[in-house]
Amino acid sequence: MTATGTRRPTGPQDPKATADARKILAWMSTLPQRDVKRVVSGQQLSADARIDYDKLFRGMARRYGRTPALIGASFDGYWKKETVPVLIDHWRAGGLVTMELHRPNPFLPKVDPESYRGDLFAPKDDLTALLADAKPSQARSRWRADLELLGDIVQELDEAGVTLILRPFHEANGIWFWWGQDHKTGSSESVRLYRDLHAYLTETRDLHNILWAYSPARPWDAPRMKYYPGDDVIDIMGPTSYLNTVSFAVEGHTEDISDMLAPERPMALLEVGSGEPFDGSWKATEIIDKIRTRYPQMTMFNVWHGWVDAKMALIEISETDTLMNDPWVMSLENLDWRG
Repeated sequence: MTATGTRRPTGPQDPKATADARKILAWMSTLPQRDVKRVVSGQQLSADARIDYDKLFRGMARRYGRTPALIGASFDGYWKKETVPVLIDHWRAGGLVTMELHRPNPFLPKVDPESYRGDLFAPKDDLTALLADAKPSQARSRWRADLELLGDIVQELDEAGVTLILRPFHEANGIWFWWGQDHKTGSSESVRLYRDLHAYLTETRDLHNILWAYSPARPWDAPRMKYYPGDDVIDIMGPTSYLNTVSFAVEGHTEDISDMLAPERPMALLEVGSGEPFDGSWKATEIIDKIRTRYPQMTMFNVWHGWVDAKMALIEISETDTLMNDPWVMSLENLDWRG
């Protein structure tokens, strides 16, 4: 797939998108042409949003004089209502907001917050059973309840004036999530599930404060664009990268990201982090060094949070001061999307 002018977007794919959503997307589109201040720094929160914000955001400001500009949250099985006010406060301070879904597997009879991932080689359930027009089932009821809660969250953000960069069903080309590709059949209905979610939020709930991202993993199991939902619903390309190097290639293969560049959407590294040993030795400068030398189209990075005995957040890894003071990197202190 090659980039053509026929795919170039003129604005958010939602014709009713809010003024701020349009402004942010237009601003992102100009960043790769800048000489300085062209990549937005970001940090993901865990479910303990208030504690994390003090540690991972205010802590960065105290230590380095720089605060991550983009805040990330997970709508997962550990979701707490306190997260929304944290996101709103960050927005009002001048920042940007992103969210992804790690919801429990709705096909299981018992809710398990960790069930977003499962047996890599087990058969996947039929995702079409979750759609708005599917037959009634327990799985569908669980999933539609999740969508209603997500709609409530997005509505609360909308009422506070917040634009949300939303990237549902990330890494669908991998086999590790319940919405991902089936190992045996090499197929998934995640495109239909994505478009169903898009219709629910924009049409049923009439919410237009969203910039929609497509977030594939490296092509270990399937090409990155195999489950692309379509130009008519995607605003941002938001790939992921781990394993101690910022790369979108499978090890040992020649790098080629023309498939992700073809839709001509802004590129944003919306999930990045180290691999093992998770001891804090990973160099944060790997992010901006690779963006500068290999992925100059990238406009954002969002570093994942750590967990027990795992150091991954910006404040926990090495060379973060150098990263945050790089002339290419924007922090909350000098983010200028508002003009």
